[in-house]
Amino acid sequence: MYLSGLGHDTNPVALRNHRVFESLDLDYTREAISNVLQPHDLRPQAAGLAGACYLDHIPVNRTGIGAIRFGEMQVHVPEIADYHLFIMCLRGQGYVTVERETYCIDRIHGLLVGPGEQMLALFSHDCEQLFVRISTQAVAQHTGFRKLQFKRAVDLRNPMLAPWLLHVATIISDEQTSNLLRSSPNIAKDYERLLLNMLLAGQGHYDEVDRPVGLAPKSVRRAEEFIRAAFADPLTLADIALAADVPTRTLLENFRRFRETSPIRYLRDVRLDNVRGALIAGTVPTAAVAALDSGLLHLGRFAKQYAKRFGERPSDTLKKGRSHG
Repeated sequence: MYLSGLGHDTNPVALRNHRVFESLDLDYTREAISNVLQPHDLRPQAAGLAGACYLDHIPVNRTGIGAIRFGEMQVHVPEIADYHLFIMCLRGQGYVTVERETYCIDRIHGLLVGPGEQMLALFSHDCEQLFVRISTQAVAQHTGFRKLQFKRAVDLRNPMLAPWLLHVATIISDEQTSNLLRSSPNIAKDYERLLLNMLLAGQGHYDEVDRPVGLAPKSVRRAEEFIRAAFADPLTLADIALAADVPTRTLLENFRRFRETSPIRYLRDVRLDNVRGALIAGTVPTAAVAALDSGLLHLGRFAKQYAKRFGERPSDTLKKGRSHG
């Protein structure tokens, strides 16, 4: 299966092995899809269904990646629930109207629909959709934004999106990865965070209320912003507390209470995420170089932490990145 945004052939064999349903019954199809996404209206544009409808779905913590096929169909969603929905076409094409603007989606043009938006779509008879459903709770927890709005039109040829698309392709094509995500909640949570960070790095967005989640105090948000800007530097807990303008003990308690982690672990995770992005993109010669560039100076410890976080060795990720390049 060819994904033009990635520039390589991707066979979604892992996704095919996670089939939720396959049916020739329209009502059953509507109900089964609603259980994964939300209630909606389906109206076939031809006389009856042209072949079996199906849904494949791989959950990644509170995010889900899936494929839908139901032939020439009009789909109406009065209001997207509490999630962001990315859609592209593995085959065929679709025309999607969101808030009175119409977008064409195919293998190189995608769309991001946000919570609260109305969607009316018409898909071609040969269309198979690839979707990524992203919980607003996950966005708030991992990014600090309460009401994030993505730019709707997604250009899958954008090189800034290549790491995100390649990460999605790995999940749907590599059976070991998809099985690991289903069996290990902690790794699934880390993959979800990485998917969100890569999407935010590649796709335009803004905060509708122009401020992060109000539950976390400003000191936590200042610390997170400082870490994301200076993660490659040799930071200490004292450096982070100074940037956050609070005592070390206060910062530790606020991170424990509002982020369920510590400032140093958050720093380590940001560094590991940056390494993985570089390995997937194939922009570094070795995993060691990526680690050192990201501020991870103890290479033996780095390799163990990376494997624990992502379920594979850094060298394995680099090989995947090179093979997909």
